[in-house]
Amino acid sequence: MKKYKSYIMAVAFLCLLLNADRMTCLAIDTQLDEGEFIQQGGNFVQYQKLTYKVNDNGEAVITGGVPEITVYNLQEYRKDLAFTSNSDRSELVIPATIDGYPVVGIADRAFAYRQDIRILRIEGGVRYIGAYAFAGCRHMGTPRLGEGLQAIGEGAFRDNLFSGDWEVKMGYSDNGFLPDSLMSIGKEAFACCSNMKTILLPPFADIDPKAFEQTPWQEARDEKFQIRGSCLEKIKGNTDQILEIPYGVTRLARGEWMTGESIMDEISSQTVYEEIVFPNTVVQLGDSCLARLKIKRIEMPDSIKDIQGSAFMYGEVSEIILSEKTEVIGESAFYGVDGFETIRIPPSVRIIEDLAFAKCWDLRRITIPGTVESIGEEVFFECKSLMDVIYEEGILEIGCGYKDTSIRRIQFPESTISIGARRSGGFWCTPNLERVYIPAGATDLDDELFSIRAKYIKDGLTVYGQKGSKAEELAIQSGYEFIEVENGDEMP
Repeated sequence: MKKYKSYIMAVAFLCLLLNADRMTCLAIDTQLDEGEFIQQGGNFVQYQKLTYKVNDNGEAVITGGVPEITVYNLQEYRKDLAFTSNSDRSELVIPATIDGYPVVGIADRAFAYRQDIRILRIEGGVRYIGAYAFAGCRHMGTPRLGEGLQAIGEGAFRDNLFSGDWEVKMGYSDNGFLPDSLMSIGKEAFACCSNMKTILLPPFADIDPKAFEQTPWQEARDEKFQIRGSCLEKIKGNTDQILEIPYGVTRLARGEWMTGESIMDEISSQTVYEEIVFPNTVVQLGDSCLARLKIKRIEMPDSIKDIQGSAFMYGEVSEIILSEKTEVIGESAFYGVDGFETIRIPPSVRIIEDLAFAKCWDLRRITIPGTVESIGEEVFFECKSLMDVIYEEGILEIGCGYKDTSIRRIQFPESTISIGARRSGGFWCTPNLERVYIPAGATDLDDELFSIRAKYIKDGLTVYGQKGSKAEELAIQSGYEFIEVENGDEMP
């Protein structure tokens, strides 16, 4: 025994001396030889032994080893490599530290196709599981994965049966299967796991589209939703009054912009829904994803900060509630949406892109808060019922374009420095517009702000502003009346 202990000490010293760079070390109970069973209380026990490498950062990566095994009949076990009673136990624990080194991961194929592992527990702090690390471990039950795990590699648990109680329910935190800390799940990580029926997806993980292929859970999802990884690709045949997007979906796929085609099939697109419910896992809406959606109420979750272009194009919506976390309303986001007369823009919004509310024929009134930094062009293009656009102080850049609206009066805030007309042609085709105020600070004005309109409409517009301003110059060049005022509040 003294000789054995001396050997262990020599190996440990050598690891330290060489800084264990790329070196494989064996962490074992010094009282046992590898593979040895000892008798304890009528059972035969083999203690866990793990091998590992230490990287250049002084962190351990587990490369293999054996679990702790307890059996009643050692002879029968060695003969059949099977357990002989329900009391037999085989548990593999990946520790947070080993021999003083922090454990950061499990190497590729470290335990692949091992049939002697029934229980797997990975302690908190281990950051990744390598490719095919536990593939084909067909006697393994539901693994217990600790918080701090960030990545599960390709095929990591492929072809596992996951026998035993697989059901994982909301709030079952002690034995939760996939921790919230997970950021990525690789291709076929759980493919062909035939007992995988119910799981709770982590909220922010980037999940490969084929991560759960050929599992009962994936097949059940496909009945009403086609979801690959965390992307919702198709809404199929949903006719319930409330359209509820499944938890775990992080983004909705992109539709076809030119046709307004969405991810909804023909049955779903013809259904009039009361409400759509987004889980707080959704962070991105693809272009045209919910085009032609017929719904009474949309309430955006806090997790969606950027409403992508054409997301709700040509839909029918009675009420739209934007989250207080919304930052960007993308190009054509609500293009051609009918049914809502007003919408509140929360102060969290920084950017409203071109055509965001174009052709919203029922929109009558809208207020843009001063926290918005820039507003694109033709945002209200052909909003036929629109009568009032109120721009609050603080906005710097405003794109023009009010074609075919019912607006009679526009007052740009004193904070405005730029008014664009590149795309819209300025105030052309706005026969109802009678008065507009442009502050002296707005020095970046498109030269065509009034000129194109003046070719078709010679009178009916009065420009208000300060003497000597760029607004006065452009108004006079176009033949429109200019009236000097100190500020916009003096405009009738």
